[in-house]
Amino acid sequence: MKKCLLLLLCAVLCLSAASGQAVQDAQGKEEETAEGGKKSYLVGLSAAIVPSLVIGSWNRFVARQSWAQVSWNDMKHFYDRDMEWDDDWYWTNFVLHPYQGSLYYMGARNANLNPVESFGVTLLGSAIWEWFFETNAPSKNDMVYTTVGAFAVGEMFYRIGLEAGELWKPLGYVFNPLRLYTDFATGHKPAGSTGNIYSLSFRTYVGAAWGYTKPKHIKALRETFPGFMGLEASVAYKDPYGHDSNKPYSQFDLTLGGSLGFSSGEGYKPLEEKLGYNIHIFSNGMLWARAPEWGDNLDTTLGFSMNYDFVWQSFYDFSSLAPGVAIKQRVKLASSKLEWQAHLGAILLGTTDFYYIRRHLVEPEGLVRPYSYTVGGEFVGALSWRFNSGQQVDFSLHSYAMYDFYNQRKKGADTGWEFLAYAMMDYELPVSDRIVLGMESNLYVKESLYKHYPDVFAILGSGSLYAKIRLGN
Repeated sequence: MKKCLLLLLCAVLCLSAASGQAVQDAQGKEEETAEGGKKSYLVGLSAAIVPSLVIGSWNRFVARQSWAQVSWNDMKHFYDRDMEWDDDWYWTNFVLHPYQGSLYYMGARNANLNPVESFGVTLLGSAIWEWFFETNAPSKNDMVYTTVGAFAVGEMFYRIGLEAGELWKPLGYVFNPLRLYTDFATGHKPAGSTGNIYSLSFRTYVGAAWGYTKPKHIKALRETFPGFMGLEASVAYKDPYGHDSNKPYSQFDLTLGGSLGFSSGEGYKPLEEKLGYNIHIFSNGMLWARAPEWGDNLDTTLGFSMNYDFVWQSFYDFSSLAPGVAIKQRVKLASSKLEWQAHLGAILLGTTDFYYIRRHLVEPEGLVRPYSYTVGGEFVGALSWRFNSGQQVDFSLHSYAMYDFYNQRKKGADTGWEFLAYAMMDYELPVSDRIVLGMESNLYVKESLYKHYPDVFAILGSGSLYAKIRLGN
């Protein structure tokens, strides 16, 4: 039944796009978008297949991946394969798949299709990939992250790509590589406004961390991460406070960062015992927003939001894709500004690390993946106190209540509840108009209540010093 519904949906998308192109041809012109561009349904629909052809050809003929050796017989009998939850590499599932889906999405947006139409193209592209470009069983988790996750990633990168292309044309292609195809196919660049970057910052940092893991009835493990260094970029697209719009992601905040350093001597694989790492993505975008007038010194945004978070760290990892509601406020004081945000979302699909494999405290039989699939709830809070002197204090909290629902014990997974909190506090001191120095402390805490394996408490604390280049507000 599920396969029939999926095939029906794909057929509807194809027919809708084909009929849209037919209308264009009959009228002798293309439909105008709200931004003043012209829609090209044929090019937009082709974006559902072009990225798959390029990526699939690379994996089949260059990388020679076994799962990419799809035969005509596999294609003819695609309907014989049932959907499953896969056990692919963590980075592949929760970063590469959203990014691949974002290529379908951005290709459609480049053809000036609106976000809803582009999401339909993304859904079609993801289904084509799962059933026709892999010999593996179609993946349930990929269909979520390559569609909903791609919508979040794709709309942000599409808008950032327009901004970057105004600064330097090749930079626009870096953020939106499908323009290499769509600009040629349509004969024009995508429509859209620029000059919307509210703030942009880059920072470099050095620090150290310590960790503690205590399974129930098992000896605790204490760890020290003696040093690490990293880079991070943060962007706010349009002013987060007092925003009013019906357009998805017409305002968003995005932070990307990574670090490398010395590990604690523990890890999933021998390399992890020596090398410490941290790759993180935190983002929230307004799907719909209103700006009520609640006072002359108060800027407020209310609406629906989407959060996409990803952390892949030596000590832990987690990810979430959570739509929900949000409030953002800026209070204008005599000598400072107080800004705060609160987001409450329902996790469509998330992950957490399965700590036994990461620290070898318990060795489940047949374990093939170090993470569990989850659903649950997410709360994100942020507070920033900005002084007219340039000094700034920031605090943020990401908290999650996740239920591990994927239980296939022969692969070492378990079900149960996991409660996570990730907190950050910064203090910044300006040394010029654009350069600031700061210090940051981070704290990660997790309490896991499993059904079959011992419960666990884990905590990781870190401190760092950083220098930041701050552009805009």
